[in-house]
Amino acid sequence: MICREQTKAFVMVKQHDHGLLSGKLAVKFKAEHVPAEGRRDEVLRAVSNHDRGWIDLDATPFWNDAEQAPYSFIDFPVVPKLTFYSRGLDEIEADTPYGALLCSLHFERLIETSGEDCPELTVYQEQEEERRARIRRELEQSSPLGEDELYYDARLLQFSDDLSLYMALNEPGSPKSEEHPWWVDGFSGTEDFSFTSGRRITAEWKDSTTLMLDPFPFTETFEVSFMLRKVLKSAVAAKGLARAYSETPEDECRILVSDRRGGSIE
Repeated sequence: MICREQTKAFVMVKQHDHGLLSGKLAVKFKAEHVPAEGRRDEVLRAVSNHDRGWIDLDATPFWNDAEQAPYSFIDFPVVPKLTFYSRGLDEIEADTPYGALLCSLHFERLIETSGEDCPELTVYQEQEEERRARIRRELEQSSPLGEDELYYDARLLQFSDDLSLYMALNEPGSPKSEEHPWWVDGFSGTEDFSFTSGRRITAEWKDSTTLMLDPFPFTETFEVSFMLRKVLKSAVAAKGLARAYSETPEDECRILVSDRRGGSIE
């Protein structure tokens, strides 16, 4: 679950909904900057489904007594999280082995930056190393895998994931001074895209419905949407989190993604 706190409510977004939003963003990425390769459809399916392992977990959110807030993907206990990571990767691999390779590498990067450490994590990492090695061997038999291609596709997944999280974790319209700290210096890895000339892509809210990016990585100005629930703290106190969440209707959040410089998009 992705969760941010307001004065009277918790704003909650399902991880798979965030993943689907990531896929919508990846589809709009400038085609001239996408490598000429035969795996684009697989990459887009992987981006959209990279967090499908959370589907069952997010059906009923859990309360974190220590934080007095719902558990989120940031502080969710490691052992069950790894179990569902593995399940999600199994499902992705059944659809697209290359996509599973990308997602496994993506989770490995997240784990390395989290600082988490436990015996179960070591086992998970060993299993994923074996998965990635096996997929590489299988792909080499049918379609040679270029490291540049893999690196680019991994950066596209990372950026699409980060931008989608940015939309969910930041209050739309909030000033830069209140931006989530993860993206104060822009989106990590985007300086590697050819069109950025070594600059990181940065984001800033123009207003409560428009998000501006620079350099602009998409084919056009476009609108995206995702579902969220604003679960009142008073309802959580009265009914418990699970019931309060299930009885809270979903709202649609719509965001216009625009070029910060204004004008037409070439």
